[in-house]
Amino acid sequence: MAVPAPVRYRVVHETTYKYSSLITSSRQIAHLTPRVTPWQQLIHHRITVDPDTSEGSEGIDYFGNRFVSFYVEEPHTELIVRAESEVIVASQGIDTATASPSWEEAVVERGAWGPGQDIDIEQYRVPSPNIPLLPKAYAYAAPSFKPGRPWLDALMELTTRIKKEFIYDPEATTVETGVFKVLDQKRGVCQDYAHLMLSSLRALGMAARYVSGYVLNRPLADGSKLTGADASHAWVAAHCPGLGWVAFDPTNGKLADQEFVTLGWGREYLDVTPLRGVVLGSATQQLSVAVSVTPLPEAAAAARA
Repeated sequence: MAVPAPVRYRVVHETTYKYSSLITSSRQIAHLTPRVTPWQQLIHHRITVDPDTSEGSEGIDYFGNRFVSFYVEEPHTELIVRAESEVIVASQGIDTATASPSWEEAVVERGAWGPGQDIDIEQYRVPSPNIPLLPKAYAYAAPSFKPGRPWLDALMELTTRIKKEFIYDPEATTVETGVFKVLDQKRGVCQDYAHLMLSSLRALGMAARYVSGYVLNRPLADGSKLTGADASHAWVAAHCPGLGWVAFDPTNGKLADQEFVTLGWGREYLDVTPLRGVVLGSATQQLSVAVSVTPLPEAAAAARA
């Protein structure tokens, strides 16, 4: 199969907080800088804040993601954070026909780690604060993992089952909703789908991490859009011996490849929240988020030359 040419995207992510009364100050941490990876180049990036910041800094977190922290000390009733980026995304070279070992070869029993184990893999095999290793999640995944089944086949079946059997419902959950409730009500958003898949895979003994980013929101041939477009998106990357990290999008029931722009990854949502912080003041808030991911065909053509 021919490898698709790299594609250049312009990404705009604007977050607006409107407050019911005056906020004295605001301190925020943003994971809004696309990550540089073997398949993704960062060409341009900037973050603007209104009102202006009085101080700010940049850094790299434990998981290797870039972050920006800033402080707004001007009293305000509205805070707007706008991130603009350009990236070039290449194919990761994996399709559903790719040969893979049996899924059992990707499993390590808990407590069996020893010298020589790669911490960058093993840290994603254990539970994290909001992704416990639930017996119910193990039972949900088990039908897809018959003995000896190829790893990629099993992961793809689990990915498509979640898409088919769960209802995408932005009103059903919050950022605090646990995996057990998502399994029970079978509805949620991309964050919930990713947390469920992570709990299932880790319960089986596999390494899997949470990926934060964006998905192309250009209409498809039938006029529809991928679920999760027009907002930040989340999916899962799982590790397979011989293949490395492979990305799956349970929200859309597919591999995550060139239609996806990666911001960063961690154990779960709270490790790579696009924007979080604290404000000084007594007010309710109204949050709105607008995201656009636009292919730049002329630049993409130049990149292929």
